[in-house]
Amino acid sequence: MKKITAVSLSVALFASLTSVFITSGPTPASASSTKEWVKISEQVTYYGEVKDGIPNGRGTIQWGDNKQYSGDFVAGKREGSGKYMNEYVSEGEKHKVVYSGTWKQDVMDGKGTLTHKVTQEDGAVRWNEIQTGAFKNGSIQTGYDVIHALADPDFSFNYKSPQETLAVLGSNINLKQSLKNGTLFSVDYRKGSIAKSYSIFPADTQAKQRINDAALKYLQSIQSRLNPHFDEFEKLSKQVPLK
Repeated sequence: MKKITAVSLSVALFASLTSVFITSGPTPASASSTKEWVKISEQVTYYGEVKDGIPNGRGTIQWGDNKQYSGDFVAGKREGSGKYMNEYVSEGEKHKVVYSGTWKQDVMDGKGTLTHKVTQEDGAVRWNEIQTGAFKNGSIQTGYDVIHALADPDFSFNYKSPQETLAVLGSNINLKQSLKNGTLFSVDYRKGSIAKSYSIFPADTQAKQRINDAALKYLQSIQSRLNPHFDEFEKLSKQVPLK
């Protein structure tokens, strides 16, 4: 159930971040950047620096009352550094998406931090996620993704880079000691040709159990390499409370 939820939320998140910038109607052209109000449509307005009638420089664009971006623009598109925030309701749940970081050609591209919080109708937080690292073409390429959710287990930790991935399910307390003791819910590790998956649950055959035990032994043997990721997981987990 958790994977299905994660996929559906990722699709919604991508949609919430995708906005086509429509250039304004006729405005006095300017050879240099000046601050102006620009009404792009009935629901979309901009205030900030413009050049030749379009956003260029620092400014703020608002889509209605609940979505806005403040930061750098180049030729009408988000480019440079800036903060995006979108609050919307889907299937009775309130979503709040915030991204602070670098943009290129209207998409997240460069160093940044993305958060996504989902609150149920009764006020309980069902899902709280943080991604931080290097983004490319709107998605994280190198960095960390930590999810705290009403699930069992309640934490999902992920690290990814072009060379290495690490996925852990479990608690956010004493991750290093839990690996050492073999009590983590599950671990999936990939680096080059190396692929190791471990689960706390007993396998249904002796052969599979030997593979599981060997994976744990390997992960414990490289614990010094994994510990910095565990430290970052625990640090980020404090930023995604269910409240």
